[in-house]
Amino acid sequence: MARLHHKVAIITGAASGIGRGTALLFAEQGAKLVLVDRDAAGLESIHSELVAQAAAVVISCGDVSLAETISNVVSLAIETYGQIDIVFNNAGIMPTGDLQSYPETSWDSVMDVNVKAMFLMCKLVIPHMIRQGRGSIINTSSVMATLTEPGYEAYSASKAAVIGLTKGIAVSYAEQGVRCNCICPGWVDTPMNQKVAEDAGGLEKLYPIIKAQQPLGRMATTREVGYAVLFLASDESSAVTGSALYVDGAASAAI
Repeated sequence: MARLHHKVAIITGAASGIGRGTALLFAEQGAKLVLVDRDAAGLESIHSELVAQAAAVVISCGDVSLAETISNVVSLAIETYGQIDIVFNNAGIMPTGDLQSYPETSWDSVMDVNVKAMFLMCKLVIPHMIRQGRGSIINTSSVMATLTEPGYEAYSASKAAVIGLTKGIAVSYAEQGVRCNCICPGWVDTPMNQKVAEDAGGLEKLYPIIKAQQPLGRMATTREVGYAVLFLASDESSAVTGSALYVDGAASAAI
């Protein structure tokens, strides 16, 4: 039997990267999907692909850092399916730069998209999950919550905050059946990292860096990361809450 049969899942940042890969995997496993992104064209693309596979899916285009967007998404899920079993808070941005000249607006944007959006989503979905007596929330943090490089202060700070938020929710709502975990990916083959490769002068220039930082010697695929999310979303992880699952090819274990 499909691992997410009869379960309803909201996925943010679903138009590309880890969100898209996870949406495809969740659909294969029987989930009913509510997909969210601010990239309208990318969202329509994944929607069309899933509809062609006879998946149950609805989409909502918007900025997840806005309370109105989150309210619309939660309402859409309840109106369409009558329940919310899984939330994958995955949307994120990664602008970099020297802290001395880093714009305050950029700092605020990183915190709004990477952290506040998760707070807003959890605030609205947890009451539904409590009424159901169950629910699984998975947040995307990063290996860069604890390991970082020059110029990533805002991103690293936001991803560290995600771990703190995850643990706080897990402790607060464990007895009410709501689980909350996060994943901490390392190098993953996503459009965000493809842009990093372009800025570095091409993928061949980036691979020595990846090999040095990630003992696996390659980027993870979005499907590989999706399987980690699938485990945390499924009943197989019913005793797992408050955890940060590293999907980083041993980057966090290396010297």
